[in-house]
Amino acid sequence: MEKKIFLKKLNCKNVTKKYVQWMNDYDVMKYSDHSLRKHTINDVVKFVKEKQKSKTEFLYGIYLKNGKKKEHIGNIKLGSINFVHHRGDISYFIGNKDYWGRRYTTKAISEIIKIAKNKFKLKKLRAGVIELNIGSKMVLEKNNFKQEGILKSQQLFQGKRYNVYCYGLIL
Repeated sequence: MEKKIFLKKLNCKNVTKKYVQWMNDYDVMKYSDHSLRKHTINDVVKFVKEKQKSKTEFLYGIYLKNGKKKEHIGNIKLGSINFVHHRGDISYFIGNKDYWGRRYTTKAISEIIKIAKNKFKLKKLRAGVIELNIGSKMVLEKNNFKQEGILKSQQLFQGKRYNVYCYGLIL
């Protein structure tokens, strides 16, 4: 039986030890600003609460459904949203490395595009990717995002400066 993916808004009950381990896993977070510090359950609960209260940022868990079993494997965030210009940013990760390279991020982005378009009536999505993150560039391109620009020497990683590619999708 094929595992189906779905997105669900996160709440504090979804913050588990496993989730916090993802946030502290170098391989999972190395290209993210989240890698710059150690996370605790309290930090992650605070972050989730902030997103629950926000009117411009929406945090979803990426879940796999296999029969009746549901497994949280990562997150995707829509926001910050600019409702005046009908645009928003996305960021995402698959925390459970057993599911890397299996197209779940591609499917999660496809689902967040539907939410952005149908629920929030957005006309444009954006994402930024450090040049080293080939996998992230690939999943965006599979979802028809186009590279729109390059921010030169934008991000520091392992003592070196790297470009960040700016991707956009007109909905």
